[in-house]
Amino acid sequence: MESRTRKWLTRAVAAAAAATVAIGGMTACSSSGSSDTSGGKTTVNWWSWNPDDTQDKQWITAFEKEHPDITIKHRFIQYSDYVNAVRLAATSNSGPDVFGLQVGALTTQFAPLATDLAPLAAKNIGADWKDQLLETQQLAVDGKQVGLPWMITGGGLLWYNKNILDQAGVKPPTTLAEWKDACTKITALGKTCFVQGAKDDWVNIDVYQSIINQITPGTFYKAVQGKAKFDSADFVKAFAVWKQLFDDGIVQPGALGQTEYPDVSDIFSKGDAAMIALGTWNDDHMTKPTLASLAPTYGDQITSQVFVPTAFPDVVGGAKETGRLFGGPDVGWAISAKSKVKEAAFTLVQWLTSSKTAQTMIGKTLQTPALKSVPVDASELAAPDVQKPALEDQAKQITDLIGARQIQDADVQTALGQALSSVASGQMSPEDAAASVQKAIDAIAK
Repeated sequence: MESRTRKWLTRAVAAAAAATVAIGGMTACSSSGSSDTSGGKTTVNWWSWNPDDTQDKQWITAFEKEHPDITIKHRFIQYSDYVNAVRLAATSNSGPDVFGLQVGALTTQFAPLATDLAPLAAKNIGADWKDQLLETQQLAVDGKQVGLPWMITGGGLLWYNKNILDQAGVKPPTTLAEWKDACTKITALGKTCFVQGAKDDWVNIDVYQSIINQITPGTFYKAVQGKAKFDSADFVKAFAVWKQLFDDGIVQPGALGQTEYPDVSDIFSKGDAAMIALGTWNDDHMTKPTLASLAPTYGDQITSQVFVPTAFPDVVGGAKETGRLFGGPDVGWAISAKSKVKEAAFTLVQWLTSSKTAQTMIGKTLQTPALKSVPVDASELAAPDVQKPALEDQAKQITDLIGARQIQDADVQTALGQALSSVASGQMSPEDAAASVQKAIDAIAK
C-alpha cells in the first residue's frame, strides 16, 4: 500500500546498536534449500522494503553481535517491486526465510506462504506473548499468526513546518476555514500550502479515513468488512469533502501526478511546502540527528526546520471527532513456509520484535516499539516545547486506535483508491464513487 524507504534515525540507531543486551535465543540449526551453512554458521535470508539498504547494516551488526552463530543476508527491494518479488520467491526453495509484511491485504495474500508463528512465539517469547506485544491480531489470518509486529504506527495526522507557519503568522489549522485562510497567507510567501501525493492510493485512503471518521467515527472499518453500507449518505459526503479539498485549492495543482514519496515529501523536506498528510512514521523528522542526516539530501536548511504533527483539521464542519489515529503494525515479520532454517529464522524475528536491543533501536526513531515494555526515546527532539506534547498525545492515541489503517481485501482497497482518484479528477461523482466501493465489498461475499 505504500513505499516506506524513509530515512531513519541513523546516528541514534547506531548508538543503540552499540549497546549489548543479553536476550534469550534459540540455537541455530543446520540448513539446506533456501538457506545454507558455512563455517559452522546458519545463514538466514532476510528480505524487506524497510529497512532499506542504507539502514540494514545497523540491524544486522546488532543482531549478529548477540547471535554469532547466525549470519544474516539481507535483500532490499523497493516496495513497488516487493510484493511480486516475494510472492514468486516464497513459492520456491530459493526465496527468503524472513520477509516483511504490512497488515491488511498483504498479510492476507501471503498467509498461505507463511509459517504459523504462534507456537514458536509461545515457546520462545512466552505463553503471554500476545500480552507483551501490541496489535498482534492485525497480523493474524483465520487463526494463523502470519507475522509478528516490529513497530506500531498511526495515520491521520497533518504535519506542518512551524517555521513557515510562524513566518505567515498563522497557527496550525483546526477547521477548513482556518486552513483556507492559512493557505492564502502561506502562498503569499511564495510557498505551497499543503502537498498531497495523490498519485498514490495509500495516502488518499489515509485522508479519506480522516474525513469519514469525522462524520461517523469508526464506521469505515465496519463498512470495508461488509458490516455497514459504504454507499450510505455519510460515505458519499466524505467523498464530496475530499473533492472540496481539491476545488478549494487546499491540495496543490498537479497533485494527481505526484507521489507522496519521493515527490511531495521532498517538497516538504526542502522547506517549500508548509503542510503534508503523513502519520507517526514521520516522527523521526522531529529529531536533531535525523535532520542532520538529511542535510546532504535537502541542504543545511533542513537542520533548522521544526516539523510538528497535529490532528487533521475538521474539514466537514462540526466533526463528531477529530484527532483519532488509525493504524497498527507498520511492518511485521513472517517466516516462509519453505524455509529450511525456521528456528534460526525465528531467532531473527524474535530479536526484531521482542528483544530489548532491537526495540530500543525502534524507540530511538520515535516510532512506537511493538514490545510494550520499551518506551519511545524523546531525548533528542529538535523543539521539545512543541514536539513533546504532540508525541505524548500520540502515545495515548496509539493504545486506543480507532481502527486498522490497511484494508484486508485487495480488491476493496483498489476500488477505493480508484474511486478517490476519479472523484478528485472530476471523472466520478461522490455517489458513484461510494457505489463502486460498495460493489467491490459485495463481491467478497459471493
